[in-house]
Amino acid sequence: MAGLAGLAIEKGHKVTGQDKAYYSPMSDQLTQLGIEENISEDPIESLKNCDAVIIGNSQSRGNHSVEFTLSNDLNYFSGPEWLKENILKDKFVFVVSGTHGKTTTTSMLIKILKDNNCNPSFLVGGIYKEENLSYKYTNSKYFVIEGDEYDTAFFDKRSKFFHYKPDTLIINNLEYDHSDIFENLAQIQKQFHYLIRTMSGNTSIIYNKDDKNVFSLLSMGCWSKKIASRKISNIVNIIGNHNLQNASSAVSAAKTIGINESNSISALEKFSGVKRRLELIDNKNFILYDDFAHHPTAITATLHAVKNKHPGKKITTIFEVRSNSMISGAHKDNFYPSFDLTDELYVYCTKDSHWLKNSGDFLVYQDISVIIDKIFSSIENVDVVILMSNGDTSHIINKLNKHE
Repeated sequence: MAGLAGLAIEKGHKVTGQDKAYYSPMSDQLTQLGIEENISEDPIESLKNCDAVIIGNSQSRGNHSVEFTLSNDLNYFSGPEWLKENILKDKFVFVVSGTHGKTTTTSMLIKILKDNNCNPSFLVGGIYKEENLSYKYTNSKYFVIEGDEYDTAFFDKRSKFFHYKPDTLIINNLEYDHSDIFENLAQIQKQFHYLIRTMSGNTSIIYNKDDKNVFSLLSMGCWSKKIASRKISNIVNIIGNHNLQNASSAVSAAKTIGINESNSISALEKFSGVKRRLELIDNKNFILYDDFAHHPTAITATLHAVKNKHPGKKITTIFEVRSNSMISGAHKDNFYPSFDLTDELYVYCTKDSHWLKNSGDFLVYQDISVIIDKIFSSIENVDVVILMSNGDTSHIINKLNKHE
């Protein structure tokens, strides 16, 4: 929503907003845009006097501002619907989808297009590090957008990406996630299938041929040009096999508009990464990474990447159980095995979870300060610390950096 706010401002609209909480790095972006943090669920003056309301998918019936919007018959949209009608309709749209790696792949594709004189507009689910923004609007005919499978709004239960009308669609991978809205993988595949059914024969789908769930999805029916991404074995500056797959998808997508592989790889060799996606953080005591991993597959991929990058180093992992799927126990069977490559695991959780209990495999901590004290009490055994969370980690990083 912060990126969408930025796009609206660049299109000449006056934007205000409200939410029950604001978190870095998106809160920092809103501050840069001059948008005040109205921390409230009650109707604020700008809501009462606005021309249109864009309602995020975290807002539901019962929210006072939502009820005010409906009761007063205000003109309202979901974020994806507003994007479709006001931003995307005249663009060639690249949509980057999949359970894992969307933000990184989107950012890689932006870098490729930028370095090949395409100057794309974009909307990313994180911060594109090279420009320190999650959005940009340009006069280019190209738009790159992260295609989230999460639902659109309380009044529209289709996946967000349904609205984006891709000319080139990347499907990197498919696994079960988002247990709060999907009961099983088949329901997620059905949303992808609905998207594919809207795509003409002139469009392209870049897919990972080694992912059996993606293969199964495409067998449900596909009328677009199917292009299997060619796995690239090595790119200077890209860490981890999962990121090489992300890069391969971005390179294949760029080929659909005539950018050759060698030019794409040259661009990626200068790729500076994405905030909170295996982001290296300055720390005087150990190598510190901040990562968004919150699914067992992503956890394993991150640990593999770091282990290969730092062979022989001892790895300590702090994992915050925070996503709805993790809290519900949807991934409990694969939870502990996904940490096989870490030398020390600290599980941090401030939410109520019926399955997450102290065990012989790991202890659960509710106070992050206790974890940090334990790490520093045996600092001689710590070479690398990986902080994994899909929430705000700035307060944890500050504690790790300021600890004496």
